[in-house]
Amino acid sequence: MRKRVGCIMGMVLVLLALRPALGATVKSRYTDEYFSTVSALFLHTEDEAAFDQAWQMVKQTLEQVEKAVSLSLPESDLSRFNRLACGESCDVSSLTAQLFQIARAAYEDTDGAYDPTVYPLVDLWGFSPRFNRNTYQPTQPYDRAYVDGKLPLPDPAYIEALTRLVGMETIVLTGDEATGWRLEKNTPPVTAGGCTFQAQLDLGGIAKGFACDLVTERLTQMGFTEGHFVCGGSSISLLSRPEGGDYGLTLAKPRTGLSSESYFATVFARNSRFTCNTTVSTSSDANHTYTLDGVIYCHIIDPRTGYPINMPEAGEPQRGIASVTLLGPSAAYNDALSTALCVMGPVAAMDYVSEGFGDLSAAMVFYETGVENLEVFTNLPKSAFRLEDDAYLRASAPGEQGEIRYTGSLFNDKENGGVP
Repeated sequence: MRKRVGCIMGMVLVLLALRPALGATVKSRYTDEYFSTVSALFLHTEDEAAFDQAWQMVKQTLEQVEKAVSLSLPESDLSRFNRLACGESCDVSSLTAQLFQIARAAYEDTDGAYDPTVYPLVDLWGFSPRFNRNTYQPTQPYDRAYVDGKLPLPDPAYIEALTRLVGMETIVLTGDEATGWRLEKNTPPVTAGGCTFQAQLDLGGIAKGFACDLVTERLTQMGFTEGHFVCGGSSISLLSRPEGGDYGLTLAKPRTGLSSESYFATVFARNSRFTCNTTVSTSSDANHTYTLDGVIYCHIIDPRTGYPINMPEAGEPQRGIASVTLLGPSAAYNDALSTALCVMGPVAAMDYVSEGFGDLSAAMVFYETGVENLEVFTNLPKSAFRLEDDAYLRASAPGEQGEIRYTGSLFNDKENGGVP
């Protein structure tokens, strides 16, 4: 497996606590116009006009990315692509081409654990944007009506059929910046329930991170050096900290009810490798879920099985990865890789992190239903990572060869999917 490095609203996954230098002025502005979420800019500057210019750039960047890949916009690049039949192609923007290339790199680096062609299955399981209880109307042959406020599970025949649409190998990007870009669909359609289904692509899972990367790059070009940008609750880009200050990243709990505090750990940028131009991304199985017969079904779909991650064996407790937070140079790549680690499961994810992780740092939360404590596996040193809740236990330590060893108990046996 190759390894490439590439608090704002609702379910906030990463909170940013900024301790600026004494007397520093922080200007901030928010918008909820893009990606159906809140984005916020914080800059250390005394220049109101310069900040206004930066804010206009932020809004233009968000609009550009949303128009390129949002599936809520009928004429976005990806909406047009998803309407194509096998063998057809369409023009796409430079931004869409860049996003596709990042997605393809993450797909290859994770052996397909990250795969944006899983979208038909996301829709089948009821996690696409159209499944809003207040506005949802069945439009697909596999759609189900809510029963007592809950969505019944999909027909296994549709799961099997739509899983055959998964795979990026048959989606081809051609062209260049000079001649333009085209995206071609070569995935054979599948038939289920007497209906034909085509492959579809969703890059929304890395779009907010990509927007963070673009905003950071453009802020730097404008001469800003201190501040941060937040897109939703899961993607953050940090510029260098102000003189005498520090960034404290508080990681929100993927499981609530364990204490009155909303976060379980703090990452101190000053004591980690990342003190400037750092991005933070989080994926969690608790973001979009529903529960049936005691089993939690989440929005992260395993492209290898067609089912949500962390599915329990018959008669066994549900267990797996509750959340993954990554720190590194690219928010878009972090978004993709954090999803992939959730899909891999605890054992493969620990191997991936412990065997050399390049310029990335990770904090992964493991759980098992019926077990009070959650375990945290991280390659961050203790000076940069502090647990804030007694229900969360550190389950990692440096090994003799520089690797990170698992020291917990939830996954320490092969029979139950643990590490030897």
